[in-house]
Parts: sequence; structure tokens; C-alpha cells
Amino acid sequence: MKITGITCKMIHVPYKGHYQTSAGRTKFIRRVLVFIDAEGGKDNGGITGVGETGAILPERGGETVEGIYIAITKYFAPLIIGMDAFDIGPIIDKIESAQMGRTGFLCSKCGIDNALYDIMGQATNRPVAQLLGGIHKTNFRVSRSLGIKPPAELAKDAIALKEAGYALITIKIGFDPQEDIDRVAAVRDAVGPRFPLEVDVNSGYNVEVAIPTLRKMRAYDIEAIEQPGPWWDIQGMKEVRRAVNIPIIADESAWTPHDVINLAREGACDVICIKPFKNGGLYLSRRMAEAAEAAGLGVSMGSKHPLSTGLAAILHFAAGTKAVRDPLGYGSPLERLADDICETPIEMNGDMTVDLPTGPGLGVRVSDEKIAKYRVPDIVIPDTDIS
Repeated sequence: MKITGITCKMIHVPYKGHYQTSAGRTKFIRRVLVFIDAEGGKDNGGITGVGETGAILPERGGETVEGIYIAITKYFAPLIIGMDAFDIGPIIDKIESAQMGRTGFLCSKCGIDNALYDIMGQATNRPVAQLLGGIHKTNFRVSRSLGIKPPAELAKDAIALKEAGYALITIKIGFDPQEDIDRVAAVRDAVGPRFPLEVDVNSGYNVEVAIPTLRKMRAYDIEAIEQPGPWWDIQGMKEVRRAVNIPIIADESAWTPHDVINLAREGACDVICIKPFKNGGLYLSRRMAEAAEAAGLGVSMGSKHPLSTGLAAILHFAAGTKAVRDPLGYGSPLERLADDICETPIEMNGDMTVDLPTGPGLGVRVSDEKIAKYRVPDIVIPDTDIS
């Protein structure tokens, strides 16, 4: 099935309020939808697969939605048009060879990757999870992260999440150490002594701040600490892990299979957090999960707050990858966003679990009406060559 065309559309959907971490604050989710056309399927009428990617804030490698749009439209699409849509490995290899490295343009690769898997699933009339190795699970518990608010407000939010049925609460920290401790203390007091809590520093501390601050948080029975320091400071993460004695999750430090090997070699973490947007899509994420499992590391899944197209990819990955541990870090776009762009958005069950979408491919269909509502103007790309 030859790839015959690739089109990108930029989408901005508002949050229900705003989203803030130690890296910044935003009122909109910014996404790129990637549509790939392939000939020879659907009774020879052709198949269009859709993939989602994007960045809440500029990524570790500097990618933004505008940069993703340009990278795919101007540089990657011409490379892979004419290739077989089932040749996901050679396609990723060709993209990586063209940009001379495996660590760049991971968000851009994800949009292409997801659309290709959608095509493959539609062409074979099978869900993507089966193409990833078989369906191990179809229903998932969900965790939820808390925004940055005063301790009393955060405590109320935590009680509501616990009563709703969420399996775990993640508290965003990485700001003022004492204020962070106060927030964690308030949440623990609100939810009681046995409800699972973890904290996410989002690279907001250095080693000198992380060790004494996180040691104080041990009093509040924290199950895990995500990304306690800068992504590049693997030695620092190792020091925190030894000093604090709470399981460490690597997120911003875990971008590629090579990162996983280095983290395992240094003994810097206990778990890696996979997010297809940041890890280059399902094909490369699968390689990361396999490397982590072989090294004795756990695998969790975050999200970067996708729309239903991106969430479907996460659910298929979790269903088709036995190493992924429960709960998942996201259950529905409607948890956080004012709207979605699919005809039937993925929603959570009454017990705050989420089901694997049914049907071939990713199992979701975008709404032309919603895309028209939230689409932002395309970027005019000059017709220039690099020499």
C-alpha cells in the first residue's frame, strides 16, 4: 500500500481553565493532526489514516506545533511518499537518516507513526493493539494529576477525585519547596493514609533542593517521584534515588531506547514513563518498553493531554504491551479539555476506568465540523532548498 499523500492540520482546543507545571502555563492544547493517504485498500478506493501529535509547551528538543507542521510538511512527507505504509521500520529509519540522529523530531515522528498504524489496522480490519503484539487488556484504571493551587483548594480537589473513583493522584510540584510540602501534606490529610499518591517535579528541582525536600515528603507516604531533576542530570537522579529511597520515574529523561539503557546502567530510576508524543510514536515506544522490561525497569504511561485520536493510540499501546503497568495517566480528553475533535469522543466509565476503542485501526473517527471549528491557519512555507 503506497503512501500517496500527507496533510497536516493544526488544532487549538481550550482547556477547562488552564494547565500549569513548573515548565509554564497555557490555556489551550495545541495539536497537529496528520492525515496519510494510501492506495490499494478499502476495495481499492484507498485508505486515510489519522495521527495526532503536538506539544503543550515547547518540548525538551524545542519542538512546537508550528515546528512539527513544518517538519512533516516540508521535510518528512517528500521522503516517505511512495513508500509502503506497512514499512513502519524503514519509514522511521529514513526519517532519522535524513535528520542525522535518533533524538530529534520525536513529536513529528509520532504523528506519522500513528497515522500509519491507523492505515495498517484499517487495511487488515484489526485494531492497532493486535498489530503491536496482541490484546492483553481492554479496560484500564486511570490516575489524575492535580493542578497548582493553594493547599486548601488542592485538598478539596483531591477528595473529589478520590470519591469519583480515580486509582491514584499525582501532585505537581517543583516550585517553592516549602509550598510544595504544604500541598502534599494537605492532599494526604484530605484523602487519608492509604490512598495512592505520587509527586511529579517536572524537572523543577536540582539535586541540592530535591534531596532535602523529597525526604520531608516521605512522611506523607508517597509511592513514587517523577522526574526529580533536570532531564540531562542522570547522575543527579541516581543520587536522589539513593538518598530518598522512594521509587523514581523517569519522564523527561526517557526519550529514546538509548536513554532507557543509560538510565538502567546508572541505576537512576525504577520506572520509565512512556508518552507516544514525546517518544516518537508507537513503534519507537515499543522498543523503549522492551528495553525497560529487559533491564528490570517498570513502564508507566503518561499522556500530554491528547484528543481522542492521540488517546486511542495510548490505549492501543497499553493494551498491546504487557509491560505497561496500571493505572494510566489519562482517561478522556473531556477530563481537562472543553471539547474534542472526534465524532464520538473517548469517555470514561462510571467507575473512572476507560475501555480500549473497538473497531479497526485506532477505532476513532475525526469530525470535519469540529476540525473546522478548532483549526488554526496553515503556515505558509517558502519554497526554498538547503544547499
